[in-house]
Amino acid sequence: MSYPAPPDFFKPFTEPPSAANTDYPPVYPYNNVTQTPGGHLFEMDDTPQRERVRLQHRTGTFIEMHPNGDEVHKVYGNGYTIVVQDNNVLISGNCIVKIEGDANIQITGDKIETVLGNVEQYIKGNFTQVVEKTCSMTSLQDTIINAGGALGGGLKVHPGDYLYVDGDIHSQGEVVATKIYSQGRVDAETGMSAGPLGFVTTLGGVSVGVPVAVPTEINSLGPINSFTSISAPLGLFGISSSILGFDVINSLIFDTHIHAAPMGLTSPPLTNIIEA
Repeated sequence: MSYPAPPDFFKPFTEPPSAANTDYPPVYPYNNVTQTPGGHLFEMDDTPQRERVRLQHRTGTFIEMHPNGDEVHKVYGNGYTIVVQDNNVLISGNCIVKIEGDANIQITGDKIETVLGNVEQYIKGNFTQVVEKTCSMTSLQDTIINAGGALGGGLKVHPGDYLYVDGDIHSQGEVVATKIYSQGRVDAETGMSAGPLGFVTTLGGVSVGVPVAVPTEINSLGPINSFTSISAPLGLFGISSSILGFDVINSLIFDTHIHAAPMGLTSPPLTNIIEA
């Protein structure tokens, strides 16, 4: 059993360096700097090819706009974004989000996601999902669920009442159940075997090769073989009928019987054909 490889969309990224550094310092008089006694800084740099705007807090938290239009917002502490009304975000390119701690998202309303491509999730730990109401999943094509790895595993389903499958069930292994109930026929391509109680039907009939089982009867299109005996305590011993078969029991009884006659005991007949 093969599994898809972990997705490769966690591409690392680094903070782009500032256009103003020790190798390329701002050039006077293009750089206009305002600095407060507390250490806050505001720069508007017009140095050719290195134009930038930087607003920096004394702790180091800053917002800087680079010459190519990039913006770096770095917070040396906790960050908070509060929007009193709507918030609209449009990202025309790719988006990479890396969270080195936990992520907690609470949505008091509905959540709707539309993905025009694929969705991949790689989870190294456990995955738990709880739905208090109806859970619905629809696939317009096949649905494949792989459970277990090289050491084996299983897929467990615990319905509260029943499991309904509106289609065929194909199993390459055994189907083990306490009770199997069928509203129609039970077909087997090779054969069927039963336990110590044998095959039992609700109406008491067993049909082999005949589509309909008749109560209190055993119907078969082929021979019924027994290595020991056939017992019918409530039936008439020796009374049987066969259209295309051989009545072995009555033939043996006829060939070996001895009965009383006016002239004395008769011997077994030489043939089982009785002439009129």
